Amino acid sequence: MAQSTTKRYCIVGAGAGGLTCARHAADTGAHVTVFEQTASVGGTWVYTDATGHDRYGLPVHSSMYRDLRTNIPKQTMGYWDSELVSDRTYPGQQEVIRIAPLFGEGASQWEVIVRDLRENRYETLQFDFVMVCNGHYSCPMVPEYPGRDVFVGIQIHSHDYRCADRFKDQDVLLVGAGYSASDIAIATAKVARSLTVSHHDPSKVNFGNLPTLVTKPTISKLTPTGVEFVDGTAINCSVIIYCTGYRFTYPFLSVDCGITVEDNHVTPLYKHVININHPTMALIGVPFYCCPTQMMDLQARFCIQYFTGSRSLPSRSDMLADTEADLEERKRRGLPKKWMHKLVDDMQFKYYEDLARTAGIVPLKPTVEKMFTECMRRRMLDVQNYRDDEFEVVGED
Repeated sequence: MAQSTTKRYCIVGAGAGGLTCARHAADTGAHVTVFEQTASVGGTWVYTDATGHDRYGLPVHSSMYRDLRTNIPKQTMGYWDSELVSDRTYPGQQEVIRIAPLFGEGASQWEVIVRDLRENRYETLQFDFVMVCNGHYSCPMVPEYPGRDVFVGIQIHSHDYRCADRFKDQDVLLVGAGYSASDIAIATAKVARSLTVSHHDPSKVNFGNLPTLVTKPTISKLTPTGVEFVDGTAINCSVIIYCTGYRFTYPFLSVDCGITVEDNHVTPLYKHVININHPTMALIGVPFYCCPTQMMDLQARFCIQYFTGSRSLPSRSDMLADTEADLEERKRRGLPKKWMHKLVDDMQFKYYEDLARTAGIVPLKPTVEKMFTECMRRRMLDVQNYRDDEFEVVGED
């Protein structure tokens, strides 16, 4: 095949991250190919009643449950130059098999093997840049408590939760106290006979005034009919829903890509996004507890500056030093290894400012931070009703 000066981009996933990467890459005049293993674009935001595996034997990707609404305002859910369109402030098939770097003069940098799921046909392609946008809300993380195999009731992860109806008149235990746990608790409390939430710090469980809710500490073990907790207390329950988060997983990246994941810490990434070992690859959307679409759009624009040569990346040693400084700051704050990508406290908007300043790109609008901060404040005050608020942007700031 004749060599072309048009750069070729491989985008893995057609969710919010993949779509913005494709848009910004295409704006440079590049040839862009997006690979998506489901039947539609939208990633985890595409609702399906299905759980388990799809008709091709692949795990169902979406974690969307019925009646889910965004937990941050729509104005913080769009991209930097386009707002999410909704009448409410809080709105409710090719698979990549393997990516490996190519070596040798004149070769494209990446070899990508894909499978056409409908035709069950494989194809090998070559690209100059790879932007991995497969998301991290599709591979559930379930704690391995003793006795999980002896419990006779229902055990599911929130990934497979769709609606509360199936838990009518059941004794339900939720494990975890994050966003999905609060949504599921509020819905389940209306139909369950009893509702218990287990969390390592029960004082931080804030699901509002749910009269049937009881809080407990960490589970020590499961029994055939219930669980025992580390404080020595026990309950009987018929359903356990693990709201315990997700694992970063990149099964299609070959070892030669130089990316490792250990205790949910993805390394080595410059600014949490560019593969330091092969800087023509980016992993979009790794940081969490954030304004995801705004962040992914910013990350895409950040990477394009370097992929097009508009900006030059620092040396490998400087990128590693920058990454190490970030890790040391997180350790100083007492964050465990699994939270090395968590944007806690003031980290989120400092990260966005750093990306924009480093790459010389348009930063996020000031209203994004203000609205996010106010949203989180109001959520703490009234987790059950804060999504009934309506925000209006009245000026640039």
